Amino acid sequence: RRQTDILDRDHNALELSRREAEVNRENLEDRMLDELEIDLGATYNQWLEATDMGAVEDREAMSAQVTELREQIRTLGNVNLDAIEEEKLLEDRNEELIAQVADIDEAAASLGALIQELEDASRTRFEETFALIREHFAGPAGMFRQLFGGGSADIYLVPDEEGNIDMLESGIEIKAKPPGKKPRVISQLSGGEKAMTAVALVLSIFRSRPSPFCILDEVDAPLDDANVGRFCASLEQFLDRSHFIVITHKKPTMLACDRLYGVTQPQRGVSRQVTVRIDEVGEDGQISRAATQRAANAAPDAAAKEVAATA
Repeated sequence: RRQTDILDRDHNALELSRREAEVNRENLEDRMLDELEIDLGATYNQWLEATDMGAVEDREAMSAQVTELREQIRTLGNVNLDAIEEEKLLEDRNEELIAQVADIDEAAASLGALIQELEDASRTRFEETFALIREHFAGPAGMFRQLFGGGSADIYLVPDEEGNIDMLESGIEIKAKPPGKKPRVISQLSGGEKAMTAVALVLSIFRSRPSPFCILDEVDAPLDDANVGRFCASLEQFLDRSHFIVITHKKPTMLACDRLYGVTQPQRGVSRQVTVRIDEVGEDGQISRAATQRAANAAPDAAAKEVAATA
């Protein structure tokens, strides 16, 4: 009977141990399913099939593998439960950025095509205008020959170090040969020759694209009387479509004008505008009495207007 009691006690202890092991197994299965989403029962069956129906594995190797996997899991740190949501947000942001980059690439391509189109149009128009101005400036009937009474000139584009010429980037050089002199660049000419060459180029540009009015501010200052005469004669060909306002101190230029507007100072600190026709100026430069009287009569009216404006 004593042996029977001992056997019953051992049996109860074994049964209790079995039940504890069963509970631990179930808890482990539930935890693995919740945390790692691994079904141990199904995984165990797959393992049995893969290991030839339950062939005994090397437990030491399996323990080492488990230890290594645990170390790898530990190094991963804490599990970020919001990582999936953050990954979705980042994915949406990435798709948005991809769309923006595509729009920028399309805009850049469109802008590049527009820039190329503008450059092509600019080169074409510049080449046409440059050729036209060159013909008006250096041609047989060009402004240079008219102003100098002969000679020759040319304007050309300066090539770069490699010898290439870019219509939009190359500089422009002027070469002039006044009558009786060797061809020179404009920087080697005298002051009067530079002024005459510059006037010829300005009038060549003006001939290519004329406008109703043109203002010339003392362009004849460095010229002698002979060159002033050529300068005034060159303006006559434009008078059918343009008006020239010339600021000058040269008497030959004044005599070539249709109307003169002068500013006099009859007394210190007082200026007066005088308007006369060229036929009212005598050969000695004196203004006729009629013009003087008209200016004197206009002065009180102007003073009255000034007083009224001040009041």
